[in-house]
Amino acid sequence: MGFGERARRVRDGRLAYGRRVAALCSCVSLYHPIGHRATLSFLAELAGPYQRHERALLRALEELEASRAVWRAEATAYASARVKQKRLGRRVPSPSDPPPRGRMGGHWYAAAPEVSRRAAVHALKLWERDLQPGFANDEVRSVVRCCIAAGGRLGEEQGDIVSRLRTQAESEDVRWAMVLIHPGKN
Repeated sequence: MGFGERARRVRDGRLAYGRRVAALCSCVSLYHPIGHRATLSFLAELAGPYQRHERALLRALEELEASRAVWRAEATAYASARVKQKRLGRRVPSPSDPPPRGRMGGHWYAAAPEVSRRAAVHALKLWERDLQPGFANDEVRSVVRCCIAAGGRLGEEQGDIVSRLRTQAESEDVRWAMVLIHPGKN
């Protein structure tokens, strides 16, 4: 069952409410731009307590579908651009290109950059809250805290630190925090 069918179940008022909420969670299992748990949590921030209120559930689905539509448009544009580049002999994408189709770029896809920034800060707060002692070095923790405190906006010096940290061989969870802070597009 694909995303569209699961979204239809979220809207289906004949189903038990718990099944509709489960269908939303199932949609998120297929499309989770900032991670599964963070995406569900951010949907609750955007739409309200969707687990209990019908209007919030439908708003959460609308927000998720809007983000997915932006992601799909970007992925389609990327695929089209890559076809053109390959025809011109450029077989390897440049590091500044967006991620290939099928991969999510570590940020909430939205028409308004402010929503993407809010989502990244939201996910970073969850990351920091759940971080195990000694898991990330002090520099990583410091940059994450600065990013949260600044509402997702980093100065040039902090951006340079993030760029350097992203090239280090850190664990996947630490790399994920760096992608959230600086997804490669602003």
